[in-house]
Amino acid sequence: MDRVTFATSSGLVWLVLALHFAAGLAAIVGGTIALAAQKGGALHRRSGAVFTWSMLGLGLSAAGIGAYEGNAGQVFAGLFAAYLVTTGFTALRPLPIGDRALSVGLMVLAFVSAATMVYGGYAEWADPSVPVVGRPRVVPPLVGGSILLLASLGDWRALRANGLRGAPRVARHLWRMCFGLFVATGSFFLGQMKFVPEPVRILPLMLVLAFAPIPFLLYWLWRVRIRKLMAGLTLSSRHAT
Repeated sequence: MDRVTFATSSGLVWLVLALHFAAGLAAIVGGTIALAAQKGGALHRRSGAVFTWSMLGLGLSAAGIGAYEGNAGQVFAGLFAAYLVTTGFTALRPLPIGDRALSVGLMVLAFVSAATMVYGGYAEWADPSVPVVGRPRVVPPLVGGSILLLASLGDWRALRANGLRGAPRVARHLWRMCFGLFVATGSFFLGQMKFVPEPVRILPLMLVLAFAPIPFLLYWLWRVRIRKLMAGLTLSSRHAT
């Protein structure tokens, strides 16, 4: 099926597209504010909640659109985004009911998806006749599958330890939220570049905006996991335990 657009769709499909676009913009704004605000402060928590719910809307709508178009890669990407922000959010704010069951289910889903992506990447590498449409060969499924595999192994370690504490818990939250924001910025500034005003539609600028969350992700992992510097992170006792 051809790619659906605002101009070629109507009814429910148009509404899902509108939700997808609005959720993407809200996720970028909310995630940027959360990234800049004092970690654990009131503004960080509120903007983080906006980011989380917007990313869930973005990811699930992307998966729905991908299923409608018959685009398996977009389905995986949408579910991956939803998985990241859900596990990142619940790392510090577990659900009152069913949190462990949800964590187990998401871990299994992530592991199966990672194995499928890695196998698909290997199949593309081993057999050049495998058709690939709309993306480079081999690299996206191998890279995405590897990241998802590492994330699922992190889920297993957290479940085995019956919950993380201290720096590992904060790092789990930070890297998953930062990578989720990268999914949103990359999808918008590169995947939807046509919606950016033409005077600023400059490829180097779009690349910088798309990849901007990655340096922050690396910084926070270095600070929290390697240097173990927790100063400036305002965590309540409920979050810190």
